Amino acid sequence: MRTLLIIPLILMLGMLNAQSATIITSKNGKGITLERLAKELGKYDVIFFGEYHDNATIHDLQSRILPLMYAANPRLILSFEMFERDVQADLNSYLGDCIDEDEFLERSRPWPNYPTDYRSLVEFAKAHDLPAIAANIPRRLAGLVARNGIDALRGLSNDDQVLMAVSVSAPEGAYKDKFIATMQANGMHGNGGDNEMNERLFFAQCMKDDTMAESIAQYREVYPKHKIIHFNGDFHSREFLGTVERLKSRMPKTKIAVISPQFASDPLPKKLKTIANYIIMLPDDAVEEGE
Repeated sequence: MRTLLIIPLILMLGMLNAQSATIITSKNGKGITLERLAKELGKYDVIFFGEYHDNATIHDLQSRILPLMYAANPRLILSFEMFERDVQADLNSYLGDCIDEDEFLERSRPWPNYPTDYRSLVEFAKAHDLPAIAANIPRRLAGLVARNGIDALRGLSNDDQVLMAVSVSAPEGAYKDKFIATMQANGMHGNGGDNEMNERLFFAQCMKDDTMAESIAQYREVYPKHKIIHFNGDFHSREFLGTVERLKSRMPKTKIAVISPQFASDPLPKKLKTIANYIIMLPDDAVEEGE
């Protein structure tokens, strides 16, 4: 059972309502403004902005923080779980005005909520000539392993192999335990093949994490003075697990910050620092769909 952290009511008054969110810093549980958050993020090399994919409040904050971060440091790179490595050239072409938006959308397999939730981020990068990373492994490759197991990778072509991280692992530990528990909570159990299925699904999850981490690391090597803000489903970065730990293993000296959402009515652990550096307290009328 999680221990509740009592946040003084004074921190919430005037800051949280049905249309807004409160941002708190995990070092002391105090509320901060979006402007203050953007300023504090200046000391980090890579920022993971965890989200619930169809939460309008989160997407609004993502759009609003970019101009603030850019004003403080224009050497900024955007990175996306929502775009896969094989469309990097298409993303580059659109940002460089080599193709129009219709052609870009036709080629890049945007998520259904792209127009409302991610377009503003891509357009900001385009308007300010910022690089953007199509960081994720193609879903078809992760799905291949989820359905058929790791042995399915042996038949990949060279063209497909470069679309996933060179090194992928699915170790035992806190992340795996959390993943399995989440699968079980979502009802993905109940037959004799549970263990085998969970192993396949977890390896597929790790393929995403390792590939996104490698993609970010590659850009860090090319642009060591730039800050990278990576947008992903909260599960990939919460508690500094998933993609965060995979990036840390590749670049131990990288200064990483994690932003995670939390519904206001959900209990917080006593040690906020175990969740993230910054926590966005969401109104309970929002829709949750994390990944």
